Amino acid sequence: MFDFIRGELVSFSEDSLVIESSGIGYMIQPSRSAMEAMTEVGDRVQVYVHMDVKEDDVNLYGFANPEERELFRTVLGVSRIGPKTALTILSSVDKGEFRRAILDEELTTLTSIKGIGKKTARRLVLELKDKVSELDLGTGSGGGQGSNKEVSLALQALTSDSMGFNVQAARKAISRVRGNHDGDLEVEELVQLALKELS
Repeated sequence: MFDFIRGELVSFSEDSLVIESSGIGYMIQPSRSAMEAMTEVGDRVQVYVHMDVKEDDVNLYGFANPEERELFRTVLGVSRIGPKTALTILSSVDKGEFRRAILDEELTTLTSIKGIGKKTARRLVLELKDKVSELDLGTGSGGGQGSNKEVSLALQALTSDSMGFNVQAARKAISRVRGNHDGDLEVEELVQLALKELS
């Protein structure tokens, strides 16, 4: 029914935002990247949406671009995966990292996501392996396999017992660091810069 909603950003919190368009306020549950694109209340914004309709409830889920929404819908097609879990997956790992985890059957990466156990991780791999390789995730030409490996190693370091940061906070810090730097970073550089973000 809806492709995107464009309008004035009325409010946003950690897990929801409200956009007013033509006098209607739409409450949307956004992905991490959609939330990070929000600037200030009163600004005009645009969010791509997926509408989930149940007998007694209607929810809008928001995304930064059509590619992210397509990945959400692909994950949603996995048996016993609901929209909240699919949104958690997209908000916990980078799109490229998620695809790599599926294709390389990296269950450790998948089980690091809140609410994803080994059985669900195996089901994600089984049902998505043929699908994610065909998706255009809009990741661009940068960030090849080498950079993905550095991210995984940096994430392991930050979430180790000696440092003790939780997975989601560490991922967000690493994502911000990579967004602020052109080219690939060595693991040590990535960890040091992420620590500054976390402090």
